[in-house]
Amino acid sequence: MKGYKGFDKNMKCRSMQYEFGKKFTHNGTVSLCKQGLHFCEHPLDTWNYYKPLDGSHYAEVEADDVSDKAEGDSKRAASSLTVKSEVKIPALLKAAVEFVFSKVKPSAGDSAHSATTGISAHSATTGDSAHSATTGNYAESSVSGKNAIAASLGIKGKAKAAKGDWIVLAEYDKDEKIIAMSVAQVRGKLKADTFYSLKGGKFTEVKA
Repeated sequence: MKGYKGFDKNMKCRSMQYEFGKKFTHNGTVSLCKQGLHFCEHPLDTWNYYKPLDGSHYAEVEADDVSDKAEGDSKRAASSLTVKSEVKIPALLKAAVEFVFSKVKPSAGDSAHSATTGISAHSATTGDSAHSATTGNYAESSVSGKNAIAASLGIKGKAKAAKGDWIVLAEYDKDEKIIAMSVAQVRGKLKADTFYSLKGGKFTEVKA
């Protein structure tokens, strides 16, 4: 099974040391949140465990002997994981949009992710751990549940989220090439339920 896994800045998950391009095996029973090698089916669910601002690493993995049980988000347990090459945040976000479209889930309710593409194609979701992503130009992305991510990756995109949630934005130059990408948690100077865009590499409040 294809999936994604997060690691800390030292490429560790819990006490286990991982490396890109290698296969790792668990000997014994596989049980979600108890025993086995854990990963997520949804790319952005990795952020529930390893935040992007902490120097975390992410990788695509191939999982074998995966447990049937799944709780909360898309985390699963397996007896073995092949850790492929590192996946940077832009690629992780792109994979998240593709994942959501492949599942065709509704855009409200716990862990119900939403994704759109196209000009002014807005994306919104209200569930806990329910991520919203759009790659459309001039599009909005918003989330209001707990532990959620709002990502707007198109030209002049904007995003908003509840307190404690995350916002991901991209900035483009006049030739429509990405010149900056930033991730931030809604706290401190960032206001909850307020749209932001990225200007000069900084989160800028969008005035009504």
